[in-house]
Amino acid sequence: AENLDEIRVNEIQIEQVVLNLMRNGLEAMAEGDTDDAQLTVRTAVNGGNTIQVTVEDAGPGMDAEEQGKIFEPFYTTKNEGMGMGLSICRSIVESHAGRLWVENGEGGGTRFHFTLPQHGG
Repeated sequence: AENLDEIRVNEIQIEQVVLNLMRNGLEAMAEGDTDDAQLTVRTAVNGGNTIQVTVEDAGPGMDAEEQGKIFEPFYTTKNEGMGMGLSICRSIVESHAGRLWVENGEGGGTRFHFTLPQHGG
């Protein structure tokens, strides 16, 4: 495994991002067939200058139109909630000079990725 240099973040904010992405994944899987329900969180070093966190669920996934809207404030597909969670997550990640994006998983489901810059120790 590659050595992780330090990353400088607001721990509470980044924890909120990860928890929100995990909660969304769990809620998406609860809507469908839960026999194959699995939520995966992975971390990796990308090219030595960024840390990437991936949260992947085995839910129904989403189409390109929905992927284009989910980070907009007040956009939601849920009966409850204000539709601010992913917008706030993106703002937090960007305030840390990172990037947050979404894609479909290879076998279905959804993958959220975010990167954070790595600082030399």
